[in-house]
Amino acid sequence: MRKGTNNRKRSALLAILSIIPLGTVCSQSATSPVVQTENITNVSVILFAEQEAGIDPYPVRLLTSPDYVRIDDGYDESDYVLFDRRTHTVFSVSHDEHSILEIRNHPFSGPLPSDLSLTEIPIVDKEAPTIAGKQPQQFEYLANGNTCYQSISVSGLLDEAVAGMAEYAVALGERQLNNMQSVPETMRTPCFLSRYVYAPGRHYTHGLPVQVWDDSGYNRSLTDFRTGETVRAALFSIPDNYERMLLGE
Repeated sequence: MRKGTNNRKRSALLAILSIIPLGTVCSQSATSPVVQTENITNVSVILFAEQEAGIDPYPVRLLTSPDYVRIDDGYDESDYVLFDRRTHTVFSVSHDEHSILEIRNHPFSGPLPSDLSLTEIPIVDKEAPTIAGKQPQQFEYLANGNTCYQSISVSGLLDEAVAGMAEYAVALGERQLNNMQSVPETMRTPCFLSRYVYAPGRHYTHGLPVQVWDDSGYNRSLTDFRTGETVRAALFSIPDNYERMLLGE
């Protein structure tokens, strides 16, 4: 089992939610996804190669259905993050630790802060090769005039899966907003606020991001995708015999 990748997955999830005091994590019984016995069809399988500064690329697999998004290391037995699209609840499952971290949704609606300005710049490349017969489009995402990250996206490709990915990003952003007291002032840059709090899903508005990168060395690139797959329903459930920890409300 890829322990390094598994640890990075949970660490990255908590990093997105910033530095939440350990005292806010408590053992508790919590709501679970409905455990289904039949297979699930019409699942999209999306495979990425992801890389961070100083780390070799590692695989990331997304399984998306109308009700769930599962993020794992590319094989069924790996640790995984499960996002319930119906309740906007996130479950991070660690087999090594026999634990489940639950992150409940805290919806937010309201305008951007008056001192945060978000813009984007399309970059036209008519020579870019098509993907599934569709033309990719590059975008540069800025906050207060500073480039935060870039993406190459394909509009009209895997729309249902893209919607689920966007919902997951927004759920984490809404939760982060409710934990801003744990974010050091030095981290609250315009790019941090736009990317992880107020507009975490803006690159999904242009379709499936086949590549996302920034100046820190982060890069995620699409390697393959399939639609109409059949998978075991157990992949969209969580173990009932693991310790349950609820991230503080």
